[in-house]
Amino acid sequence: MSFASARSRDRGFRVLVVVGLILFVVWSAAPILWLIVSSLMQQQALIVQPPDFSLGNFTLENFTEVIVSAAALGRGILNSFIVALFSTAVALVIGAPAAYALARLAVPRANALAFLVLATQMLPGIAIAIPLFLVISRLGLIDNVLALGLVYLSFNLPIVIWILRGFFLAIPEGIEKAAAVDGAGVVGTFLHIVLPISIPPLGAAAVFAFVEAWNEFFFALILTRQDAQTVPLVIAQFAGQYQTLFGQMMAAAAISIAPVIALAIIFRNQIVRGFADGMMKG
Repeated sequence: MSFASARSRDRGFRVLVVVGLILFVVWSAAPILWLIVSSLMQQQALIVQPPDFSLGNFTLENFTEVIVSAAALGRGILNSFIVALFSTAVALVIGAPAAYALARLAVPRANALAFLVLATQMLPGIAIAIPLFLVISRLGLIDNVLALGLVYLSFNLPIVIWILRGFFLAIPEGIEKAAAVDGAGVVGTFLHIVLPISIPPLGAAAVFAFVEAWNEFFFALILTRQDAQTVPLVIAQFAGQYQTLFGQMMAAAAISIAPVIALAIIFRNQIVRGFADGMMKG
């Protein structure tokens, strides 16, 4: 094969990669773009077929109506923030030591235990919905924000353990042996050596857990009534029996995703580094 033909094939491959990436970005961004556009359109222009995208049909009225009249949205955002922050913080506090134990300590059948931790995520939610509802109901914790946070913790904790274990396995053992020579015990090594170099995977796990809790709908629907409703439930209420306020629903959804997008932008470097380290070294 000549140099020219090889160079031409490499150029063609790069073009295919670029085209694939563009298609992926468009496919991923299209729902967000449609959400933003439809949140700025009048109801009548939005429901006609096809939608009328005339400039006169764009308005901020949907956002005004949602912010002024939908007090439930503010309560839902607050509840979602409390639940997501609580479940994420506790998952990190418990999950980091658990992941380190499974990665470094002499835990019998550590690999099997790690797989069992991940296997808990393979159960469909509907399989545990009724038993979970009965337990929460008998404890008198239906429509309780912290109870919902504990339920989300049971889902977030296995993911946090799995992400962090992959990173801890990749830490050179020489670092920990050097700390042991200096007199550091297991706890001291974990707190003062391992955690400081684990900021990227900790950040990635935290963002992932927060977003999962923020967006969860199914168990919030089952375990809440009014006071503890999260933002996905509040958005769903814009769909009424006789009319669906699409514009206001989209405006409420746009407001609700703003904190998640801001979180992803602020911690984007930690997210990319954390997941990359976990995948390459786990």
